[in-house]
Amino acid sequence: MVLATLLLGACASAPLVDVVGDDARFVLPGRFSELTTRADLDAMFGTANVSLFEARDDDGRLWRSLVLFAQDPRRRAYLTFHDDANLAQLASIEVRDAGSLWRGKRGVRIGMSLAEVRAINGKPFALFGFDDRQRATVRDQWSPAIGDDATLGALDVDEGERLYFGVEFGPRAHPPPARDAFPRNEYLPSDDPRLDALGELAEVTAFSAWSSLDDEWQ
Repeated sequence: MVLATLLLGACASAPLVDVVGDDARFVLPGRFSELTTRADLDAMFGTANVSLFEARDDDGRLWRSLVLFAQDPRRRAYLTFHDDANLAQLASIEVRDAGSLWRGKRGVRIGMSLAEVRAINGKPFALFGFDDRQRATVRDQWSPAIGDDATLGALDVDEGERLYFGVEFGPRAHPPPARDAFPRNEYLPSDDPRLDALGELAEVTAFSAWSSLDDEWQ
């Protein structure tokens, strides 16, 4: 059992920061990096909109993370840290709410079809899935290492970015397609013919910006 506590900001009833047009604060990876701190987040989004989340696992270990706009699914985002005790070394920022105003790079959004993401990236990419929840994920494998073609997929790391970009896909249809409609637990190139039929059946259910402690850039 995991016991969780959400500790809202100092003034949870304070007005939420308005989202106006294509606000750069709500784009991933955007300006975020492994060095982004809670103080940075307070300055960007307002202290009242940055909430501490604490969860204790079965072994008694206390895990700490942050949630932006915890009460507003349109602006909510979930942040984890490599050093969670001190909320230092940002590990990931994830968006997973339907109707979210957040955008990924090149306009990726919750609800976008797999076919649209394939078109945006412009290059075959590698994904792993689909699991028991009919989910598949792409981490940093947006560019194929094929022959002498050194051009990158559009969702690969851009100049000046300091986080990778990742996407989760899940079933679009409600109820979802039959379980055997999706490949199971495989590494798949996005141009696999089996995915052609899933182009409009699978959609973005989450996206994230994330870091690895092995990276030379921060």
